[in-house]
Amino acid sequence: MTRQWLDEALSATGLRGGQCFPRNLVLDLMISLPMTVILLAAASTNAVRRWLADRGIEHEVSPGNRRLHGCLVAVGGKAIVFLDSDDDDKEQRFTLAHEIAHFILDHLVPRLRATTAFGERIRPVLDGEREPTQEEMLSAVFERVPLGMHVHLMARGAHGEVCNWSVEESEQRADRLALELIAPSQCATASLRDVLDEPDNSQDLALQRDQAAHHLSERFGLPLHAAASYADLLLAKETERPRLSEELFGKH
Repeated sequence: MTRQWLDEALSATGLRGGQCFPRNLVLDLMISLPMTVILLAAASTNAVRRWLADRGIEHEVSPGNRRLHGCLVAVGGKAIVFLDSDDDDKEQRFTLAHEIAHFILDHLVPRLRATTAFGERIRPVLDGEREPTQEEMLSAVFERVPLGMHVHLMARGAHGEVCNWSVEESEQRADRLALELIAPSQCATASLRDVLDEPDNSQDLALQRDQAAHHLSERFGLPLHAAASYADLLLAKETERPRLSEELFGKH
């Protein structure tokens, strides 16, 4: 994944620059993004469907019923995020960041690209109020701008499993942006520099990764599974970039 898409997404969030960790994303949302957070006990697709129906909100929800950590409903540049109130604070924080990421990547950024290319006249198309003209459709192809309603509806299997590569890629990007929102890589790297010793062998490296995961979890309020993935990302050799251990401890 290139840094360009991540920088574009971070700019669109308006959430860049958090310095108080663990981060209170709900408070940040109230200031920066048109999103509402709803807590549901035993969150599921049926629970989301009932909540929307009770309020007269017509919106397609994934068929069937399955438990959810979170769910995003996004239309017209605004969104509702549902979180499972039974999850602990760290899990809720990561789920919220993940759904914010989907809102930015799958909804807000495409809308920004479309309005940049076509101006305000394209908003009724984006909001599903009219069909695009043939001229707009042709221009959209040349400009590589998606038209139509941008709604987050991720195709999943009966048990929530990812079914195709496009969904998998979207989920990977959402996870990466979520990690950046909760624990910006520069802050996380600096924090790890203060607590990690340079490993001498592969066994020390495994211990270092475990130590890094636990530190990221406690410092930034990440659930351990997400912190472990982030530790691997920060400590691993990336394409055309030095290992983080070299950035932390210097080259030999």
